[in-house]
Order: sequence, then C-alpha cells, then structure tokens
Amino acid sequence: MEEKSGQSGTIVPFPIRGRANRCISSQKPLVLLLQGPVGPFFRILSSTFETQGFDVLKINFNGGDWLFSHGPGTLNFCGSMDAWSDWLDAFIRSRRPEAIILFGDSRPYHRQAIMVALRAGVPVSCFEEGYIRPNFITCEWDGNNALSPLRRPQPARPASSSLPIEPVKGNLFRAMTLFAIRYYLAKTAGAVFFRGNIHHRSRGILSEAVLWTRNFCRKIRHYPANNAMMLNLIENLENQYFVIALQVHDDQQLLRHGRGWTMEKLITESIRSFRRHAAPAHHLVIKVHPMDRGHKSYRPFAMELARIAGCAERVHVVDDGSIGLLIRHSLGLITVNSTSGLLALNHGKPVLSLGEAIYNKRDLVWGRRHGGEPGDTAGMDGFWISPVPPRRDAVKAFNARMHEESLVNGSFYLRNLTEATSKRVVQRIQRDLKMIAVDIPALSPDTPNGTP
Repeated sequence: MEEKSGQSGTIVPFPIRGRANRCISSQKPLVLLLQGPVGPFFRILSSTFETQGFDVLKINFNGGDWLFSHGPGTLNFCGSMDAWSDWLDAFIRSRRPEAIILFGDSRPYHRQAIMVALRAGVPVSCFEEGYIRPNFITCEWDGNNALSPLRRPQPARPASSSLPIEPVKGNLFRAMTLFAIRYYLAKTAGAVFFRGNIHHRSRGILSEAVLWTRNFCRKIRHYPANNAMMLNLIENLENQYFVIALQVHDDQQLLRHGRGWTMEKLITESIRSFRRHAAPAHHLVIKVHPMDRGHKSYRPFAMELARIAGCAERVHVVDDGSIGLLIRHSLGLITVNSTSGLLALNHGKPVLSLGEAIYNKRDLVWGRRHGGEPGDTAGMDGFWISPVPPRRDAVKAFNARMHEESLVNGSFYLRNLTEATSKRVVQRIQRDLKMIAVDIPALSPDTPNGTP
C-alpha cells in the first residue's frame, strides 16, 4: 500500500527483498510504527501485533531503519517535514490507525507525527530507555520525560494487578552497541536513497568511530583514578559530598527540556555556587556520563574552574563507576533532568532539578518544595546549606504510578527477552486503548503548534 501526499518523491523506491508490500486490510485495526530502537525490536513487535489480529505498517526514514524492518508491511519515506505532515494527515484520514508507536518523542519526524496524530485524536505510544534500568523500558502515551503523562494529574482509574518482574540479565550496553554499529553503517549506506531526510543527531560515522575510540582510551587511562576516587568517597567521605550528574551533551531531552542548560553551564554554575555557599568540609563530585566521555573533555575543564575558584581540593571528577553507588553515599544530587534523579529519590536523597523532568513535583524535588521553579539558579545556593530529602510516601506513590503507567518489564536489545517484552508491550497498549478516550483527550484543531 502506498499512500502519497501529492508531493513527488515522498515514498522511496528502495530495494525490497521478498514479496512486494502487501495491501493493508481495511477490516483489521491498524497500528502504525515509526522509528524504533536500534535493532530488531520493532520487527518483533510488528509480528506480535499481527498475532493479536492487527494490521501493522512500519515507516522507515533511513537505511538503518530499513536494515531491521523491510519487506511486506513497510514503507520508506523521504521528504520534507511539511511533506511528512501532509502524508501522515492524509493517511490518518483514510485509514484511521488505532495507535501510532515510536521510539523517542523528540526526533524531528516524531515531533511532527505526535502533533498531527493528537489533532486527529489518534493516540501515540512513545518508547524510551527505561526510567528505571535495567529491568524496564519506558512506554507512555503522547510523550516521555517532560511530556510524560506522569506530569499530569493522576487519572482516576483502577490499578492493574502487579505482575512478577523478570530480571534483565545480560550486557545491555554491548548488545545496544552492536546493533548501533550496524544501524549507523546502514544509515550511511542508505543516504543515497533517503536524500535530505533529517536525523535527530548530526554525527558523522568516521568522527563517531574516532570519538568512541577516545572514549575507550579514556576509560582505560582513568580507571585507576576513578576506582580510587570511588573508594575514597564511599569509605572516607560518606555523607560529605554532593553529586552533579552530567548528561549526554546532545541528548534530545536535555536540548528540548533543559531550559537552556548545557553541561558546561552546569559545571560552571555548580562550582561557583558551591565555593560560595557550601560548608568548608563538604566536597563536590562531578559524574560524567560514560557515553559522553569521549565526546567532551569535562575533566580538565572542571578542574581548571575549580582551581580558579580556589576549591580544587574539594572538587572531583569521575567518568566511570556506578552512579547509584555514588548517590547512595552522598548528601544529595543536582542535575538538569537526568533519570539519575529517580535513583536519588529512591535512596531518600535531596534532588535539585534545573530542567523539566518527570519527577519535578513539589513533594519530591527540593527546589519545588521551597517555592522555586526549574532553571532557578538561585535555588542552587540554598541547596548546599539545607538539602531536604523527599517525602517517603510521595516517592512511594510516584513509583507506584510510574510502574502502572510508564514502565514495562523487559529489554529492547537482549535477544532472549525481546519477544517476551513485545508481548508485554502489546498487552499494555491493548489495555490502555480501552481507556484512551477518557485518559487522553485529543487536542483541539485550534491548538497552536508547539508542545502537546
């Protein structure tokens, strides 16, 4: 089936193995899949939906998408954002899918898809890496993180019975990395077919190879120092240090919902405020995200700022090791909108979030309890002086709601778990679709473009 928007070239004549694309039945409910996580998870999810009586159409936007999902039931899109919106609007009006499913609500084509779908009253299920890892993936309606349903008033609906959690055992990072290498090689090779398509990260494959090699070299080089620092903090400085959790510098959630904060700004403002307001006996630990270790040189940057501020002996940089362990023995955490804030809350530690995050609630985050707003730099000054832990009952209630509405037990990447995970996802979506008209009202056609 080829639905066109009237603009030439929106459906790519890309080589397809096997049979020609089958026609989508008008008798079965339809699910539309957009970009998924790297790897075959969306192909497995498509098969699971089909066994439950759904028709499935998968849209590919680059060669990496095509590598893991091609053949019957797929279309390859190439065109401008306007062409994509026109095509999707026409498709929804002609076929009215039950739901649209995608991974990453901040990707350019996905942001447009969410707006078009919500205007038409079609629910959108958005996947992300699990807010709590490694045992869960995130599956939410119409947005993740700052756009998560968890940010809205809690809907009045009965809680489902809790199911036993299957532990996710295996090397998630290695599995994801192997899929990512294949994905980005195919994306590069397929660029001739998907000319002009926008990708959510502008990273060249050669530069990525160099930077990830540097990441590995830095891991090896700083391993003794990182290990010694972690041991010293836990054994000798327990409850005497604060943690600054850095994020990947071009993470879409940081760029879109970080209220203008960059990692350089976070380091600069934290050291400045810490030097002026923290107790002389307290220390500051800057935890670099391990996936950003090769892309940014935060260690010399932070230590030079600390030297200039006159507190170099109390500022430390760690770019490896467990952030959960680091937080557990700390006085509290400052971040923009990292999910590490959830770790801190569950350890009963004070959290200051400077951006928009799912846990930015008055009973959870320190700044909100003191009348502050996300992005309020002044709130940082008071955090060092009187960090107040979150209310335990509020944390417990938030966790219960998060598991009920936003998390699915499983993994996108481990082959022994993807089939079971896809079955749980389909069960969750089928359950929620029965209540979707009440829980998730459609946007009015007069709603302006912007955040749904």
